[in-house]
Amino acid sequence: MLSSRVSRAGWRVQKWSQWLWLSGLGLAAYLVPISASGAWLLLAPAAIAVGYGAGRRVASLSAGVTALCLGGALAAISLVFSAHLSVLGFVLNLLTALVLFVLLPWFIGRSRRISVEFRQQEREHLVIQAGLRERSRLAGQMHDQLGHDLALLALQASVLQVSVAKDSPAHAQAAKIREQADASVDNLHRIIGVLNDPQAAAPLSPGTAVPGIQGPIGLAPLEIIERAESQGMSLACIDEQGLLAQAATSSWGPLLAFVIQEALTNAAKYAPDSAVRITMAGDLQRVSLEISTDLPDPAPARRSGATGLASLRDRLEAQGGQLQASPSAGRFTVHAEIPRSAAPVALASVPATATRRPRRWLAVLIPAVIVLAFCFGMYQLQAATYRATGLSPASFSQLSIGMDREQVEAIATAKGLDEPLPIIDAPPAPAGAQCRYYAARNGPLDLGSDMFRLCFSEGTLVAMDHLYPLD
Repeated sequence: MLSSRVSRAGWRVQKWSQWLWLSGLGLAAYLVPISASGAWLLLAPAAIAVGYGAGRRVASLSAGVTALCLGGALAAISLVFSAHLSVLGFVLNLLTALVLFVLLPWFIGRSRRISVEFRQQEREHLVIQAGLRERSRLAGQMHDQLGHDLALLALQASVLQVSVAKDSPAHAQAAKIREQADASVDNLHRIIGVLNDPQAAAPLSPGTAVPGIQGPIGLAPLEIIERAESQGMSLACIDEQGLLAQAATSSWGPLLAFVIQEALTNAAKYAPDSAVRITMAGDLQRVSLEISTDLPDPAPARRSGATGLASLRDRLEAQGGQLQASPSAGRFTVHAEIPRSAAPVALASVPATATRRPRRWLAVLIPAVIVLAFCFGMYQLQAATYRATGLSPASFSQLSIGMDREQVEAIATAKGLDEPLPIIDAPPAPAGAQCRYYAARNGPLDLGSDMFRLCFSEGTLVAMDHLYPLD
């Protein structure tokens, strides 16, 4: 009950926090465009911080866009009714403030949020994948161990059958034990076949013991052989170089133990009454192992779902070794080549190449491209406006009263405006004169609000004034 209340309280806090950030984002989109120069110096940094914070903490894209649009629309309405701005000034004031000080910080914050979420999801995915691989590895090891134990159990039952009278109850009971062990092995194959991922790589750490389980997995090769002999298996081992003793402390020992265990398991299942011959030899690079046994007549059918030799071959090839297993002249021989450099590899660890780094440069490149495109567009708009309405003070100083229209137009090449801007304080024009108004600027980057007025009467310049904005 307490945890439920805490959860609901946390959700309410998070919800209110989202609403506060959205309100701040909309308020910044409204206040920055309409602020005067003094207030703008304080509001612009605050808008950048609020925009970035809203992008980081508000998950909904539509909510953020709605807040921006609503604030921008209110700012546009306020500018239309409360400020005397030209169309160019209106566009520059609104878009510059919104794009540079609200939209871009919000976009950068949201990009950062998505990057963090991506890395978190990737880490969770890798942890899940590592857990699944570890479970598959443990399932494979339990399969190998249980299969080995059940095969030895069937072997003991076979020895018991031979040692007692054929018609005795003990003989029948031993036969049932052997049949049950064989059936258990088949069931184990089917269960592991269902759990096994056909696309998963073969485990590479055959020598790692399963926690809490005692058995041949994790034992030295010599111990596996001795354990099989104690269970009644007839073994002949030829190891003139003492490789079995070396394997107990070598890096390739676990892989050798896995090969011996799998080969003895197969021998116990398919030829329980036959002797097994183990021959070992080696050089500085490799250890050669050959395990052979006589096949009964007729040869037993392969068990459905058995994957021991295929898995064994995958493990050897993953470590640079080789495996050959085939019946020949009434015998079944397993020949393995194990490199001395073989070492167990932990599957639970995540390969470094599996992680993908998010493209952080996109969070910088995209805003930079937007800013450059915006600045280029604004410059082109300013240049077009200057060519249509601009008159530089230097050109204005070349004009004089009494010039005809052609002389004036040779200096003042812009078309000019029929009316002054609403912010200009224009005195009455001379009686009967026609006037043109020009933006008093030195170039496209000059954002001054002054204007020049040139008045003509009967094709002659009769008045030229320098007009200033309203106070």
